[in-house]
Amino acid sequence: MKMTAEEVKEFWRGWCERRDLGKDVVAAGEAIIDDDPEFWADQTMDQLLKMISE
Repeated sequence: MKMTAEEVKEFWRGWCERRDLGKDVVAAGEAIIDDDPEFWADQTMDQLLKMISE
């Protein structure tokens, strides 16, 4: 199923909210998603958080 960049970011925002992650983490993730939304549509949000945290 193909997702738009906005759909991936909406999922990311909800995922972050459920884990009480800050706005800086949300913004960093959204910037990475914008670079390649098709890739991130197929990845777990745990992988994205790990990438931001490194």
